Amino acid sequence: MAKQIHNQLDIIERVDRMIEQSESEVEELLSKRLREILNSLSAMYNKFVVDDKTSYTDLNKYNRLSKELERIANQLNEDYKAIVKMIEHSTERIYVEQYLMMAYLFEVYQSTEDGFSLPTEDTVAAALVNPIEFLRLPAVLKEHRNEIIRKLHIEISSSLLAGEGYWKMAERIEKAVGFSQYKARAVARTEGGRARSLSDQAVTEEMKQYADIDDVWLSSLDHKVRTAHRKLDGQVADEEGYFHYKLWKAKGPHLWNVAKMDINCRCVKLKLVNGQLPSVRRGRDYKDDKYQQKLADRIDLYMEDGYTYAQAYKMADKEILPPSTTMPYVTFDEWRKRYS
Repeated sequence: MAKQIHNQLDIIERVDRMIEQSESEVEELLSKRLREILNSLSAMYNKFVVDDKTSYTDLNKYNRLSKELERIANQLNEDYKAIVKMIEHSTERIYVEQYLMMAYLFEVYQSTEDGFSLPTEDTVAAALVNPIEFLRLPAVLKEHRNEIIRKLHIEISSSLLAGEGYWKMAERIEKAVGFSQYKARAVARTEGGRARSLSDQAVTEEMKQYADIDDVWLSSLDHKVRTAHRKLDGQVADEEGYFHYKLWKAKGPHLWNVAKMDINCRCVKLKLVNGQLPSVRRGRDYKDDKYQQKLADRIDLYMEDGYTYAQAYKMADKEILPPSTTMPYVTFDEWRKRYS
């Protein structure tokens, strides 16, 4: 059974797992292709290569090598088409799940039904389109596909010309594909984070009809974070919803449209609802002003000790308990049934 949603940190963890799943699916597909490439080249090597010194000549007879390279290129072309679909499916799911989980937390915390509706497929698809054409998913992955094909052609040909033998060639290929796996994972991670931010932005606009909402930048839960994003940690967005760093501004992580600010970013946003951090648990009153003030003070103390906002919030949430209450409560799974 999935962990119940009690606060925004729980939502962050759920979406993080969805992003990690997308990364793993991409890596698994390219790992499978690597094994097939190595097996195919091994069979060709065993059949046609007499000795290492004449390997390039032997494999080039009757266009054997060029045909094999063309076959690899065609396979990778299909793989990257599949990766585009994988990531698109994942980002659409992340968008919807993030939206629903935040809507749930807001409604239950406010003890009201504010009329959130499930975003339509067209709405989600339109929201996820990058306004900058060359940063759109198909364009980015097309560049990665061309790069790995070029690298493989160079490494295979260079290995044969150097008379290195199959195992040395295999080592070259593994490095080339491994580098491409890393880059493809980075794309999946970046697109997943962007979908989360766009969904969060959309649900914020809905919330603002019923409460005062402030966005707070949240660095990742560890200190492996770029300097710029560490400086953004805990920053509250301005009245128009923008965060600021140097000359740039963005409404959330992955929305700077600046490569060094967006790629591989693991930051997220937290929301303050009427100045409070929303949480929901059966029998607890998280809207209590004294509790919220104690929670905020404890978070500030931890941040003064050098912890990130996320780390401080996580520790303070365990230590500061809200008073008991008889307010109505419903789990996320129960609440979500209305959208089934």
